[in-house]
Amino acid sequence: MILETISFKNSRGDTLSGVLHHPAGTKTNGAMILCHGMESDKNSDKLVFLSQALAERGLLTLRFDFAYVGESSGRFEDITYSGEVDDLKAAYALMQNRQPGKTALLGSSMGGSVALLFAAQEPTVAALVTVAAPLHPENFPRRILTREQIHKWREQGFTIYNGQRLNVSLLEDLQRIDVPASARKINCPVLILHGDADEVVPVEEAYELHGCLPNSKRLTILRGTDHRLSDPVILQSAITEALDWLTEYVS
Repeated sequence: MILETISFKNSRGDTLSGVLHHPAGTKTNGAMILCHGMESDKNSDKLVFLSQALAERGLLTLRFDFAYVGESSGRFEDITYSGEVDDLKAAYALMQNRQPGKTALLGSSMGGSVALLFAAQEPTVAALVTVAAPLHPENFPRRILTREQIHKWREQGFTIYNGQRLNVSLLEDLQRIDVPASARKINCPVLILHGDADEVVPVEEAYELHGCLPNSKRLTILRGTDHRLSDPVILQSAITEALDWLTEYVS
């Protein structure tokens, strides 16, 4: 396996940082893009492990930092779902140029919602795996803030979340996007992985997402598992299922 550090631009001019995992040998079976969550980045243990495992199965795999995160340019406070969909569009174009043919997506948490929004716009996506993805990210503010704090967010133009500033552009974006409506437009096969003890995204959203998807789909509920899939045994089982699913539809 060969690692290649790359950078590319989104449509807003931000520089996005990524790492490509090239399969060993000359044959490549397809391409993969991994999308991290809101409080993560491309160097998370899970994404690094997945990238290595996918490359070993012959898939050219990209893990990258969304804009304003990790080694990509910009300020975290400017993060929005729509902005990350735009970032994923740039990553997808890059991979289509590098490896014409089938490209699949895996998104964790916010990255899963972003992947769903993007797949609704891009009919050539070969397959998709979501891990603990919010179907209703618009409920996020109400889970972390009081009504008064949300009002103050609108009034002053920002709020503080886990020590990080978030601009009101995120709050406004959450009112514009519609993940359930997007899910109903997705043509590719989708695997949904979700813990029934998820303390961030209620497991009911996984069941609802499964109901929204019109075509080939599978829902796997990970018993006793939290949002981060902290149990190493269950995590390994989930990773194996994701790898098998992706290999089936991309190779």
